Amino acid sequence: MTDLIETLAAHPASTVVRRAGFDEFLASHSHALLFFTGDVATRPEGLDVAIVVRELLRQYDDRLVLGIVDRRDETALMAKAGVVVLPAVAFVANGRPVEVVARMRDWAAYAQAADRLFQAGTAAP
Repeated sequence: MTDLIETLAAHPASTVVRRAGFDEFLASHSHALLFFTGDVATRPEGLDVAIVVRELLRQYDDRLVLGIVDRRDETALMAKAGVVVLPAVAFVANGRPVEVVARMRDWAAYAQAADRLFQAGTAAP
Protein backbone atom coordinates (compact mmCIF):
# COMPACT_ATOMS: atom_id res chain seq x y z
CA MET A 1 0.00 0.00 0.00
CA THR A 2 1.09 3.56 -0.60
CA ASP A 3 1.13 6.18 2.15
CA LEU A 4 -2.10 7.71 0.81
CA ILE A 5 -3.94 4.39 0.79
CA GLU A 6 -2.51 3.48 4.22
CA THR A 7 -3.82 6.79 5.58
CA LEU A 8 -7.21 6.05 4.05
CA ALA A 9 -7.15 2.56 5.59
CA ALA A 10 -6.50 4.14 8.99
CA HIS A 11 -9.68 6.25 8.75
CA PRO A 12 -12.16 5.27 11.50
CA ALA A 13 -14.82 4.34 8.91
CA SER A 14 -12.40 2.13 6.94
CA THR A 15 -11.64 -1.57 6.99
CA VAL A 16 -9.28 -3.59 4.85
CA VAL A 17 -11.48 -6.34 3.44
CA ARG A 18 -10.21 -9.82 2.66
CA ARG A 19 -12.07 -12.57 0.83
CA ALA A 20 -12.85 -14.42 4.06
CA GLY A 21 -14.66 -11.42 5.59
CA PHE A 22 -16.17 -9.93 2.45
CA ASP A 23 -19.77 -11.12 2.87
CA GLU A 24 -19.74 -10.34 6.58
CA PHE A 25 -18.50 -6.80 5.90
CA LEU A 26 -21.28 -6.16 3.39
CA ALA A 27 -23.97 -7.70 5.57
CA SER A 28 -23.05 -5.54 8.53
CA HIS A 29 -23.36 -2.15 6.77
CA SER A 30 -26.35 -0.64 4.98
CA HIS A 31 -24.21 1.80 2.94
CA ALA A 32 -20.68 0.88 1.96
CA LEU A 33 -18.02 1.73 -0.55
CA LEU A 34 -15.65 -0.95 -1.77
CA PHE A 35 -12.41 0.50 -3.08
CA PHE A 36 -10.52 -1.73 -5.49
CA THR A 37 -7.22 0.16 -5.80
CA GLY A 38 -5.52 -1.95 -8.43
CA ASP A 39 -1.75 -1.83 -8.63
CA VAL A 40 -0.96 1.88 -8.29
CA ALA A 41 2.50 1.25 -9.74
CA THR A 42 0.90 0.33 -13.08
CA ARG A 43 -2.39 2.22 -12.61
CA PRO A 44 -1.41 5.44 -10.80
CA GLU A 45 -4.92 6.86 -11.22
CA GLY A 46 -5.76 4.65 -8.22
CA LEU A 47 -4.15 7.36 -6.08
CA ASP A 48 -6.48 9.98 -7.60
CA VAL A 49 -9.45 7.73 -6.88
CA ALA A 50 -8.18 7.35 -3.29
CA ILE A 51 -8.46 11.12 -2.87
CA VAL A 52 -12.03 11.02 -4.20
CA VAL A 53 -12.87 8.19 -1.77
CA ARG A 54 -11.45 10.25 1.10
CA GLU A 55 -13.67 13.16 0.04
CA LEU A 56 -16.73 10.90 -0.16
CA LEU A 57 -16.08 9.82 3.42
CA ARG A 58 -15.83 13.48 4.46
CA GLN A 59 -18.93 14.55 2.57
CA TYR A 60 -21.12 11.69 3.76
CA ASP A 61 -19.54 11.55 7.22
CA ASP A 62 -21.21 8.87 9.36
CA ARG A 63 -23.46 7.58 6.57
CA LEU A 64 -20.79 5.50 4.79
CA VAL A 65 -18.22 2.88 5.63
CA LEU A 66 -15.30 2.01 3.42
CA GLY A 67 -13.92 -1.38 2.62
CA ILE A 68 -10.52 -1.23 0.98
CA VAL A 69 -10.24 -4.55 -0.81
CA ASP A 70 -6.93 -6.21 -0.05
CA ARG A 71 -4.84 -6.37 -3.22
CA ARG A 72 -4.29 -10.12 -2.75
CA ASP A 73 -8.06 -10.71 -3.02
CA GLU A 74 -9.10 -8.12 -5.61
CA THR A 75 -9.31 -10.51 -8.55
CA ALA A 76 -11.36 -13.02 -6.56
CA LEU A 77 -13.82 -10.35 -5.37
CA MET A 78 -14.24 -8.21 -8.47
CA ALA A 79 -17.14 -10.19 -9.94
CA LYS A 80 -19.00 -10.26 -6.61
CA ALA A 81 -18.99 -6.46 -6.60
CA GLY A 82 -19.62 -5.99 -10.32
CA VAL A 83 -16.14 -4.61 -10.94
CA VAL A 84 -14.56 -5.12 -14.35
CA VAL A 85 -11.83 -2.45 -14.54
CA LEU A 86 -9.43 -1.22 -11.87
CA PRO A 87 -9.27 1.07 -10.01
CA ALA A 88 -12.93 1.10 -9.06
CA VAL A 89 -15.33 2.11 -6.34
CA ALA A 90 -18.36 -0.12 -5.83
CA PHE A 91 -21.31 1.52 -4.08
CA VAL A 92 -23.13 -1.15 -2.05
CA ALA A 93 -26.51 -0.86 -0.28
CA ASN A 94 -27.80 -3.60 2.00
CA GLY A 95 -25.12 -6.01 0.79
CA ARG A 96 -25.88 -5.53 -2.91
CA PRO A 97 -23.88 -3.54 -5.46
CA VAL A 98 -25.82 -0.51 -6.67
CA GLU A 99 -23.25 0.99 -9.01
CA VAL A 100 -19.57 0.84 -9.89
CA VAL A 101 -17.51 3.85 -10.90
CA ALA A 102 -14.36 2.62 -12.62
CA ARG A 103 -11.21 4.62 -13.16
CA MET A 104 -10.92 8.31 -12.38
CA ARG A 105 -14.07 10.26 -13.23
CA ASP A 106 -15.48 13.71 -12.54
CA TRP A 107 -16.78 14.33 -9.04
CA ALA A 108 -20.34 14.32 -10.41
CA ALA A 109 -20.08 10.62 -11.32
CA TYR A 110 -19.23 9.72 -7.72
CA ALA A 111 -21.81 12.10 -6.22
CA GLN A 112 -24.58 10.72 -8.44
CA ALA A 113 -23.59 7.16 -7.54
CA ALA A 114 -23.70 8.10 -3.84
CA ASP A 115 -27.18 9.59 -4.30
CA ARG A 116 -28.35 6.35 -5.93
CA LEU A 117 -26.70 4.39 -3.13
CA PHE A 118 -28.70 6.19 -0.46
CA GLN A 119 -31.91 5.90 -2.49
CA ALA A 120 -31.36 2.15 -2.85
CA GLY A 121 -30.47 1.86 0.83
CA THR A 122 -33.87 3.16 1.90
CA ALA A 123 -35.66 0.28 0.19
CA ALA A 124 -36.07 -3.05 1.94
CA PRO A 125 -33.26 -5.49 1.04
